Amino acid sequence: MEIQELLPHREPFLFVDEIIELIPREYSKVLKHVREDEFWVKGHFPEGAVFPGALMMETMAQGGGIMLSAGGGHNKSEHNAYLSRVDNLKFICKVIPGDTVIVEGKFVEKIADFIKVKVKASVQGKKVAEATITYIVLKKI
Repeated sequence: MEIQELLPHREPFLFVDEIIELIPREYSKVLKHVREDEFWVKGHFPEGAVFPGALMMETMAQGGGIMLSAGGGHNKSEHNAYLSRVDNLKFICKVIPGDTVIVEGKFVEKIADFIKVKVKASVQGKKVAEATITYIVLKKI
């Protein structure tokens, strides 16, 4: 499936460039190329760009959440998975333009409309960030 079929995000706030592996409601593995021409580069930081932590968190949320849109009984035209909670977020080392981030998401549990996913981001096999993300599935407004 195409990324834009699975995620509601669009440029400049789409942070998934490629789906590597996808098992609906179980596992996702996606890729994000951190480019030198992205909107944040000139300001974070001018002397040496570093991918902002908030955008890394968003990248992980999109990467983990993509598995929720790929199945599970919710009508994608009527529902979205929204970020509800982030636990145990850790940024382990910086990510810079030119890096390729791989985000892996693993389903943990579903309770009512809440779905918990463990996410890990890595660059060249080295873990750069991790978190446990809880999404809530709601009808679109």
